[in-house]
Amino acid sequence: ATVSWSGWGGEVKGASGKLNAPTATQVELGGPGQATNPEELLAAALANCYTSTITSLARARNIPLTRLETTARTRLAWDETKPHHIAAGALTVSLVTPEDEASARRLADDARRHCPICNALGVTAEVSLAVTVKAG
Repeated sequence: ATVSWSGWGGEVKGASGKLNAPTATQVELGGPGQATNPEELLAAALANCYTSTITSLARARNIPLTRLETTARTRLAWDETKPHHIAAGALTVSLVTPEDEASARRLADDARRHCPICNALGVTAEVSLAVTVKAG
């Protein structure tokens, strides 16, 4: 990805040509907000990576997923011991599957352990996981 920047904002473009978004310094950091920011993009990467990981594991294990929705949040923090850093990540996943609930939860937990973005964030932040399983 490439960011072109001037003043308080700019534009981020992905190499695939599919990502093209205005970006701006967050209000919390004295900027105007009104556009995406690194933490939002990181949350999007976390949700997308986790979803890719869980669907890949499900295919490998022959676990049908009728539907799934992943929501991710990241939290920016700063304190005396750690300057400006990602302090937390939170994943919420809702699975609709004919698989039994215990197997679906194991799948979700395994995806959390195998997700590259979860693991990268885990170096400096805790990444929590909340799972809802519905029959279907």
